[in-house]
Amino acid sequence: MSYTKQIIGFTSDAGALEKLLRFIQFSAQILASYTSERAAWLLLRSQLALGRRYFRWFRFLDCFSKAYESFNSTEARGTGFMGALLVGKWGFMGAYLGLESLAILDVMGVWPAHEWGQFCLLEGSRLWFYALVCSIIWQLCVLYLPSKAGNASSTGTEAKSKGSHGKANSKEKDSTAKLRAAESRMRTLTKRRLAADAFDLFLPGAVTGWIPAAPETVGFAGVASTTLGLMEMWDKF
Repeated sequence: MSYTKQIIGFTSDAGALEKLLRFIQFSAQILASYTSERAAWLLLRSQLALGRRYFRWFRFLDCFSKAYESFNSTEARGTGFMGALLVGKWGFMGAYLGLESLAILDVMGVWPAHEWGQFCLLEGSRLWFYALVCSIIWQLCVLYLPSKAGNASSTGTEAKSKGSHGKANSKEKDSTAKLRAAESRMRTLTKRRLAADAFDLFLPGAVTGWIPAAPETVGFAGVASTTLGLMEMWDKF
């Protein structure tokens, strides 16, 4: 795909566009802390935050669906702890997005309900924090715990090589190289997502007070996590 088509595909995707708005939103939050035009930048941030909510309005349904799939998957049943982390990640994230959707009329100013909006913001931020913690622990387990599948495949390869007196054909070498390349790409992607989740912890942590952070610190953390997310989405086009 040409570079121009890649840009068109990227900017036409709803998820990528939401990430771009997120990047601008947190950039505006940083600028509001260091420029004299604080009110203008804060207004831009709030409007972008509202615009992003439209993209996420029904995303809680997708999160609950992923939680259900994780609960019923064979892999999750085979490793109960890993499965519980996935269910927790998507379940907490779905609950957070659901609360956020319930408060959208208050944020829009159509049906003011300040107490309800504050409740959804605080409780939703707690749920988001729990989801990120589950995601971080899951990714650490993926990176640093031994993989049964990987051990089984390596054992099978050794058995084959012994059976053929150490003579591996070209097809086996190619498949092994492709498998290792795929595993390397997956580890790189997992590390990138792990870093993004770690940065994202500052966002709900600042709202709940669990992570004391200045607004500009939250802004830098949001820009960093969004940049990592944009890099992942860019690679898909």
